[in-house]
Amino acid sequence: MSHSIESAARDVAEALVPHRTDIGERVWNHIVATSPTLMSRAHTPLRLANAACHASSAALLQALANSASLEDIMPTTEVILATRALVQNGFSEDEVMSGYRVGTAYWCENWANAVEKYCPDPQLSVRVASYGTSFALGWLEMVIGQVVADYREEAKRMSREGSVARAAYVRKILTDGDLDIATASRDLRYDLTGRHVAFVLSRHHDSRDAAPLDPIARTLATGLTASAPLIVRVDVDTTLCWVPADEIRAVHVPHAPALIGQGRPARGLDGFRRSHREASEAARVAHLARRPAGTVTRFDDAELVALCSKDGAFCDAFVRDKLGPLAEDTDEAHGLRTTLETYFASNCNFRATAVRLGVHHNTVRYRLERIGALLGRPPEQNRLHLELALHLAGGLGLFTGVGTAAVSQY
Repeated sequence: MSHSIESAARDVAEALVPHRTDIGERVWNHIVATSPTLMSRAHTPLRLANAACHASSAALLQALANSASLEDIMPTTEVILATRALVQNGFSEDEVMSGYRVGTAYWCENWANAVEKYCPDPQLSVRVASYGTSFALGWLEMVIGQVVADYREEAKRMSREGSVARAAYVRKILTDGDLDIATASRDLRYDLTGRHVAFVLSRHHDSRDAAPLDPIARTLATGLTASAPLIVRVDVDTTLCWVPADEIRAVHVPHAPALIGQGRPARGLDGFRRSHREASEAARVAHLARRPAGTVTRFDDAELVALCSKDGAFCDAFVRDKLGPLAEDTDEAHGLRTTLETYFASNCNFRATAVRLGVHHNTVRYRLERIGALLGRPPEQNRLHLELALHLAGGLGLFTGVGTAAVSQY
């Protein structure tokens, strides 16, 4: 760029600096005119946006008057504050970017008109107008990059704070004995008086996927009902969900990086709370059992294990004490445990047990004699404790290191 162009641009900018307020207002009015719905929005963000428009227009003129480079111009405080306010008041990223583009294009029109007025040399004026326009567009590209970054960071911050506030409000609903149900339902946009099925989604211990669990909760809800669920992100690893449904249907999310606990359907505020407690317990059991990612554990299937596993060490000791040698992690012990479970499920009938296992009834007799010898007493003598120990061992996955061929071997 020649010295004459830069000098002429500086002269035009210096002539415009005293009129910067008027120019800023004209640019703002043009932005408003191209977006008729803009003035219906909240007053505070518009006031800040107006201030940002004036500050940006003045910054461009001052930079040209000082022959500054683009690298020397940083987004003004007014631009940053306006961006945050626009996010906080629901303006979309496209709306914000459109405002900057429309305003800059109009500013360039004003610059071209001013060059025509203050630069009498026709050939030079074309170059000065082009120079100022290129400078403004370069500024726009730089500022938009910063504004987009600020916009997205503010949106993330609001999302985090909104999630925290929403989670705190739901915790209050789960525990507050003096709650206005109608107000809470209106605040959450979810009917607390209806019938609910609760889910608790907890990130799987082996998962490296840090994506939010909310989409998985929506998938679960869609599988149960067309009605809108209540989804609450507690933190990056935990999401709560309530679905307005009257019945439990099987739901599957095989590729989800989470374990899901599912409560039973229940009505009203008490049901909202009870189904959540059940879902929380089901999720806890799933983690204790180290079930694979994507597993949905229903409270109906985990109720007894949940009840007895509050103290994990005590539960493990109970299982090993009652099963004795049957608690060993061997093929023989696994086969004998399976036989004993089937025997109890068949109401202690040898032939029914043999049919279920696909073996001869004398084989069942032999195995039960072997079990009695290992335990030091007939299995029927302490049936309740043995059945509970077997159920807890299966529900918590205490014995998983044996082969699948054990049942037929023993």
